[in-house]
Amino acid sequence: MRHYIVFPVISLCVLLLTGCWDRIEVNDMAFIIAAGIDKSVDHQVEVTVQVFIPNPAASSGEGSAGNGNVYTVSVIGDSMPDALTELQKKFPRYFSWGHAKAYFFGEELARSGMYDDFDFLFRDIQPREQANFFVCRGTAKALLEAQNDPNSYETLIKLSQKPLIRSSTMHDIEEVLSGESGDFLLPVANKSNLISNKSHKSIITVEGMCVIQKGKLVGFLAHESQMGVRLFIHEDLGRNITITDQEDDGKIVIKIITTDLHLKPLIENGIWKMKVQLKLEADVVQNSTDISLANGSDNMRKLEEPFDRQICKILTDTLQQLQKEQKVDVLGFARAFHKKYPREWKKAKEEWPTIYPTIDVELDVKSVIQRPGISNFPIITAQ
Repeated sequence: MRHYIVFPVISLCVLLLTGCWDRIEVNDMAFIIAAGIDKSVDHQVEVTVQVFIPNPAASSGEGSAGNGNVYTVSVIGDSMPDALTELQKKFPRYFSWGHAKAYFFGEELARSGMYDDFDFLFRDIQPREQANFFVCRGTAKALLEAQNDPNSYETLIKLSQKPLIRSSTMHDIEEVLSGESGDFLLPVANKSNLISNKSHKSIITVEGMCVIQKGKLVGFLAHESQMGVRLFIHEDLGRNITITDQEDDGKIVIKIITTDLHLKPLIENGIWKMKVQLKLEADVVQNSTDISLANGSDNMRKLEEPFDRQICKILTDTLQQLQKEQKVDVLGFARAFHKKYPREWKKAKEEWPTIYPTIDVELDVKSVIQRPGISNFPIITAQ
């Protein structure tokens, strides 16, 4: 009697075990590590993917795991998913998006609008949210095809980890698109040539930032505006600003260490204003003048005033480009007004594109130079 009970129970347990019937072997997979999207003729989309195909035979050997080949393939379709469907027909392996680190949008496509491609990437289940978005000058296809290093996918991985672009992930763009202004910045990718062992190699580098409004590329930031944006969003800069003392015919280079910025919106008699308070700390990293610097000395304090003026000029030039010329709010002004004046914002949010360029901005910059460096005496006097 016991056997009549045990056998059906065992049979039922076996049926419930799913096993690995749907498993895809490594030698049946192709890993997409980067994708480029360009505008093609007749309103079509050209998708270029960089695919890493592992070599299972090589990975079985000791110390050779991860070996394989990188291929760059392009295909044209009516939309990005349509192009990828056509691409899958040409590959015997199944595509995997889990290792995709970067998506590059060609300049022409970015200017015409990226909402359709954003929608696919946000909606589809396969692309990872930590992948980074880039805009490139020219075409994304040319950028990816220029990668002649078989290990170029490592470059893409390192590129996505740079502090400068940590706010351009797919997840971050989803959040900012649903924000008050919907405007945001994207890093600009370009190719750069290096010489290694007397051979030329092409790698992808970040050469600046661009402005996106309503899903379209508005323009590229000037060099000074890039620094101004980084001051506005108070990142850990690690950048040098040079101040030249004309009397002493030399230079004092100051490196910004930390910044603390506060936006203080004000609506007064129907007029929208913004006060920007920026406090920063810096160290002297070069002194080619005959000015003697020491901790707490009057000379250290005298340097802060010209430094403040230079920072104010950088911020003013940045506001001129963003607020007056391009009319895009990537500095968080809309968020600041919404937070402080929720009722007024609810009434005026539809008119924000008209209000934003007219906002009177007051800058209040205060710098503190903390340290003169290891050496506190000028080298020029020691000669």
